[in-house]
Amino acid sequence: MEDEIPLSLRQLQYFTVVAETGSVTRAAERLRISQPSLSHQLRVLETALGATLFDRRPRGIALTPVGRAMLPGAKAALAAASDARRSARAAAGLDEGELRIATSLSLALGVLPHALREWFAEHPGVQVRVHEHSHADLVTAQVLAGEADVALGVHPEQWNGPIFDLGDEEMVVIVAHGDPLVRSRNGRTAIRELRNRRWVLPAVTDGFSEYVERLCAEEGFTPEAAIRSSGVGTLVALAASGLGPTLVPVNAVPDPPPGAVLVLAPPIRRRIAVFAASSNEDLARAFADCAHRHGRLMPDHLESLFAPTRRSARRGAGRPTSSP
Repeated sequence: MEDEIPLSLRQLQYFTVVAETGSVTRAAERLRISQPSLSHQLRVLETALGATLFDRRPRGIALTPVGRAMLPGAKAALAAASDARRSARAAAGLDEGELRIATSLSLALGVLPHALREWFAEHPGVQVRVHEHSHADLVTAQVLAGEADVALGVHPEQWNGPIFDLGDEEMVVIVAHGDPLVRSRNGRTAIRELRNRRWVLPAVTDGFSEYVERLCAEEGFTPEAAIRSSGVGTLVALAASGLGPTLVPVNAVPDPPPGAVLVLAPPIRRRIAVFAASSNEDLARAFADCAHRHGRLMPDHLESLFAPTRRSARRGAGRPTSSP
């Protein structure tokens, strides 16, 4: 159409960042361009539109009514362009580009490194950015916001996009090698047997702390903390040093284990999956395939501790499903 105004995505990006920061100087720093260049691009944009977008003031700038009206559409256009790029990367086989993964702290330690080693072997030109979160809700929220392409986490209860099931993650108890539980239970224990112990617990802000406390509540007690830490690897080290028992995913236990690893009877498991928005289904499928083959929900050095009849934690990444 003759009356259409040609606007580039770069111009919309410049406009949006300046609007968000309220300062050409701060916007130029964020965009990593010179301030004169940014000011010139803003004038070009205003000339093309035939309207003033910013009210220049001695201590910064503010949007004019025209600028305020334009901002939502500019943000929507940039988001749509980002979605288009991600879809194109997936359709092109991911020969280049970036994969953004949202995951939990425990899975980032135990499962993700092995999955990424396989991923880089198959997609050497793709850069990876990992976002680690202390709560499963934050993992989900980042995918919903379009800030992550795929998520590796606990199987979501409600999800409208593709889900690729990776299998069960076993929980184990870590204590010092000389702990009485090691001698009396032959490598087995139960949550209820730890009711009178002082625990090594996750930080109160960690979603895994809620999970541990809920398991204890189901056995009729609240665990008493001897010490708290936000890192799963630190929990293992502290418990192995004799400060108290801790509950961790088995895939977070290093080889060799620094302390005694006790299998829970009855077992406690979490379902792990890769999930994504519908627009990233092909991308999620490719990553789930790597995670299934090399993610090691059950590490080789601890598999012998579990009964042969244990339901395998290495079940395949099958068809995408919708959570109930």
